[in-house]
Amino acid sequence: MNSHLSSRRSAAGYALLEALVAVIVTSIGFIGAARLQTLGLSFNNSAVFRQKATQLGYQMTDRMRANQVGMAVGAYNNPVADPTLTCLTDATVCTPGQLAQADAAVWLADVAAQLPSGSGVVCIDGTPDDGADAANPDCDGVGQVLAVKVWWTDTLGESRFVTVARP
Repeated sequence: MNSHLSSRRSAAGYALLEALVAVIVTSIGFIGAARLQTLGLSFNNSAVFRQKATQLGYQMTDRMRANQVGMAVGAYNNPVADPTLTCLTDATVCTPGQLAQADAAVWLADVAAQLPSGSGVVCIDGTPDDGADAANPDCDGVGQVLAVKVWWTDTLGESRFVTVARP
């Protein structure tokens, strides 16, 4: 009878050990699923910011195409943003250069408001797909291509979007 009781305890010990292993394996699975969920959310946020940067880049190229004279005379090459210009309310009182300054002011404010640590630059650049950040955009001033460069920081790190416009 004593050996029968000890084999029952031994079997109960194995069942308890199996249950513990099952709980550990299930916990690891849940932790993995939670990690996948957080990665998915961060990739989704990054995609949203990239989409906003794309829209902002194209918005600036549309502004330049709407001001062909300003674009032709080089007013969009590193424009000095002047938010005090009234070109936005009455474009007839501004020169094409002043309109470029007003466009730059509005665009830079939009970039800063819509992207985390958002900054941007418009410049003549023969190799547009370079530049560390807006402080170091690597604009070489060579060629006829106006590069619109946008930088921001998200959960995946530093990001950049570049589009070009030709006068």
